Amino acid sequence: MSDRILDGIRIVELASGLAVPVASRMLAEAGADVVKVEPPNGDPVRRSAAFASWNRSKRSVVLDVADDEGAIRLGELLDTADVFVHDLSPSRAAELGLTDAALHSRYPHLIVSSVTGYPIDHPDRDRPAHDLLVQARSGLMGELWGYREGPIAMRFPLPSWAAASLAAAGIVARLIQRDRTGRIGAVHTSLLQGMLNTASLAWNNAENPIPELILNKYEAPPQLAMYQCSDGVWLQMMNPGERIDVSAIPLVREVAAELGLGLTDLSRNASDDLRTVIAQRPSAEWLPVFRAADLAIEPALAMGELLRDPEVMANGYVVEVDDPTYGKTIQAGNPFAIEPECAVTRPAPLLGEHTDEVFAELESSRTGSEIPADEPADPRPLAGLKVLDLGSFLAGPMAPMLMADLGAEVIKVEPVVGDRLRYKPSYWEACSRNKRSLAVDLTTEQGQEVLRRLVGWADVVHHNQRPKASAKLGIDESGLRAIKPDVVLGYVTSYGEKGNRADSPGFDSIFQALGGWEVENGGVGNPPQFSRFGVLDVQTALGSLIGTLLAVYYKQRTGRGTKASGSLLASATVTQSETLIRLADGDIAEYPRFDATQTGYGPGHRIYEVADGWVAIVTEGEEQLAALRALAGATDDEGIEAGLAAFESEKLLVELASAGIAGEPVREEYGFEFFDDEANRTGQLIASYDHAHFGRMEQPGAYWNFDDLTLTFDRAAPVIGQHTREILSELGYSDEAIEAMYADRVAGGPSVPKFWEHD
Repeated sequence: MSDRILDGIRIVELASGLAVPVASRMLAEAGADVVKVEPPNGDPVRRSAAFASWNRSKRSVVLDVADDEGAIRLGELLDTADVFVHDLSPSRAAELGLTDAALHSRYPHLIVSSVTGYPIDHPDRDRPAHDLLVQARSGLMGELWGYREGPIAMRFPLPSWAAASLAAAGIVARLIQRDRTGRIGAVHTSLLQGMLNTASLAWNNAENPIPELILNKYEAPPQLAMYQCSDGVWLQMMNPGERIDVSAIPLVREVAAELGLGLTDLSRNASDDLRTVIAQRPSAEWLPVFRAADLAIEPALAMGELLRDPEVMANGYVVEVDDPTYGKTIQAGNPFAIEPECAVTRPAPLLGEHTDEVFAELESSRTGSEIPADEPADPRPLAGLKVLDLGSFLAGPMAPMLMADLGAEVIKVEPVVGDRLRYKPSYWEACSRNKRSLAVDLTTEQGQEVLRRLVGWADVVHHNQRPKASAKLGIDESGLRAIKPDVVLGYVTSYGEKGNRADSPGFDSIFQALGGWEVENGGVGNPPQFSRFGVLDVQTALGSLIGTLLAVYYKQRTGRGTKASGSLLASATVTQSETLIRLADGDIAEYPRFDATQTGYGPGHRIYEVADGWVAIVTEGEEQLAALRALAGATDDEGIEAGLAAFESEKLLVELASAGIAGEPVREEYGFEFFDDEANRTGQLIASYDHAHFGRMEQPGAYWNFDDLTLTFDRAAPVIGQHTREILSELGYSDEAIEAMYADRVAGGPSVPKFWEHD
């Protein structure tokens, strides 16, 4: 049995930035030998602290792949590799002879993956793959709140983080398919697809919608349920449905009485009276009393501070690394924990540190594939995998949906009254397609028998119940293994399974605060700002997807069922990897920050308002910044904004291109236009299906592109219990037994929540 899941797998990486390096880093720490190919002058990210985290556990070789000798040596590496992952645009890949077809012809054993700016079959496929530029062109900036009018740049690099996880998951899915059937091919994703995976929470186009399906960015203020204490610390609270009566908390009553305030309004999210109350005392007094009341609440920290958190330490979400540049450091770990454990094997390498070592090994390295091909009837990588989804809200159910997109058969179990996420229909639709719904009351003995049959059917069980709740339902690891010893468990929590907060409630917003993203999205000098998209919910789901697929791969190779766990705390922690803590002085390493205008990092990396809208601009180096000043007619950086303001956007973009500077229009109100854009319809970026309640439904489609198959989107998100009868029948229940369960309200559906009904 191997020591780690991907032992024996070699990955060759040719990339810079965040997405590909983070994807391959996660796989490296799951056991893969990752060889990072760098140009003679090195990865440009080496200039930042992020390089240390994004590139540890890899080996570095130096090659100029654009010259003949470098191309030959790259080919020698690919002869010994299982996976080649890169960030080359399709045209650049063609120039270097590294297209999918060319690689498959020369290296038929090789899985090829890439992260580009836009999908490889999209008209924009060769446009710059830069997070800020993709945010602008994709319409993301038009969806965000801010402290001024107009589009807002998002400090959290959402497209890149999502694409990193999509790439890693796609590679593992291909490895699963290779070992099961011998089928080998390419799997690609892009920053745009990463952005759409999150934008799907708001973007849909239904034939017969209800108002709640259309998630408007103005439905709540930027500082949703945020409260500043007397010590200046901001607290982010989440109290869905006003579940907790805040006015009943003794300290709240005491302070309200001192102020002469009534208590009727204090439980409401974003209550102005509660703001006044909380402003009277320091955060050290409020946090323990709110937590004792089971409220989800956390302080808005600066980025990097989370790396010191005792709950992070208790769960092993950080690692100590002796880095050659920064010395002994504390760095963010991975977004999932798995058995066998992931491990850091070495610090980020020095440039070319392993060139001689790696090439000396080549003669003894494996070449070719010894796996016999057995072409399946269904070519999707997860075809035949059976997944039981017992999750709720967003972080739990999205990973099973993505497995369904890749071919798995997914049964979603929800209460007879429906999943709690249905109160936000747009979110429900975004994480429920391609599933069948079984509505059953698992708290009853009859429901428990249904559960036992479902677990016996499943290869994978996935959920996000709190530890105490999962044990009570019998869906913790010991309960599931008592039913099926080799089942794979994918498990998502709020704070992890260890530490003092394991059973505390958690929601996306409070972890945005803990992770520093509310501070960073607000911009220097502004109050913290909540992002309305569930960015960390989505990141948690994506991390769980990778971990669960690794567990499937491990079971396929060893026969042993194992567990992959993730949490919102783990996801918030892993995004701290732009920085690190230097143990020599305890300082947090510098990282880029947005300014108070919420436009970007500085004059060469921001959005500018022009005569007819906004334009995003990214310069590379001082020479391009000087060219931007010249174009704007400015003598210094401060004059660029005024100089560009008179330009029409189309003319400015032409001038930028002539100067060799990357730029994009900032699209606003693009959510519906996305579905009208024919470019998105020619590929798989739009999925369309018949919905049982909303009529014809369109949503963002494929988050991966394959060279040898087309993903299937033929099942819209189900209504409550849409498939209850057919699933119970498949589990062996007679028609009479099913009717009895319906009569006892143990089973139900199809139905919709009352607030879904059309006027």
